[in-house]
Amino acid sequence: MNLRNFLQCSKIRLLFVAGVSCLLLQTANATQFFSDGFNYTAGTTLHGNDGWTLGGAPLSITNANLTYPNLADLGGNALSVTQSSASSTINSFNATPVTAGTVYFSFLVAPTTLPTANTEVGALLASGSTGPSGSADPLGVYVGLQAAGQYKIGVRHGGSGATYASNTGMTLNSTNFFVVAYTFNPSTTDDSVSLWVNPTPGGSLPVADVTVVANSGTVDAANLQVLGLKANSGTGAGNWVWDTLRIGDTWADVTPTVPEPSTFVLAGAGLGMLLMMIRRRRS
Repeated sequence: MNLRNFLQCSKIRLLFVAGVSCLLLQTANATQFFSDGFNYTAGTTLHGNDGWTLGGAPLSITNANLTYPNLADLGGNALSVTQSSASSTINSFNATPVTAGTVYFSFLVAPTTLPTANTEVGALLASGSTGPSGSADPLGVYVGLQAAGQYKIGVRHGGSGATYASNTGMTLNSTNFFVVAYTFNPSTTDDSVSLWVNPTPGGSLPVADVTVVANSGTVDAANLQVLGLKANSGTGAGNWVWDTLRIGDTWADVTPTVPEPSTFVLAGAGLGMLLMMIRRRRS
């Protein structure tokens, strides 16, 4: 091969490698502990699928699929939670309990009936937990009525109640993107919980809409290992569709973006040109 052909092939290889590298960089965040797009049979209960246990008819699979701008979609169906009877479902999100750092949990929700009371609907729990149970939970996710036609969402770490964030876009049937987090801190009663409302997927960690460092009666978690989702016996909690659950130890783990089309074009162009050069050499 002469110098000119060598340089041409080198440029093509570099182009291909650059495209593939971009893809790898954009998917490098795919190391989260857990993700679920509810790709299960519509009309069935959630328990019994991919590690989900407990729960019953109020937590069932629906053929809806929630999406959010620029957030990578997991596909599948979605989870319908109706407030017909008390029921909780759980799943171990990691093989071993997490005892340090920060655990992030992101999810999409859309209310089909607005809540009328402040109620817990989900939680991050310690190893061995059997479901959300209120003030004893390391991180509880709560919903309530914000104003006519709008709901609110909050987080709780022990204490007397949740701390809520408000947002006018949180309305009936609208899909919203939330991230909550539990951070282990050095002392015995200083762990914190945080909440982000409709953050922009990707990018650096923004300032949280809500951060609760401690409440009266707070007990820090020994560990985190279990995700719990909850239906309540009363109608006050409203009815919900959940989708696109992710749990990880970094912000990037739970807010991945859709790869830019230009990245695929770059990789495809490099591969196509490389194949053309191979064919020419063989002919």
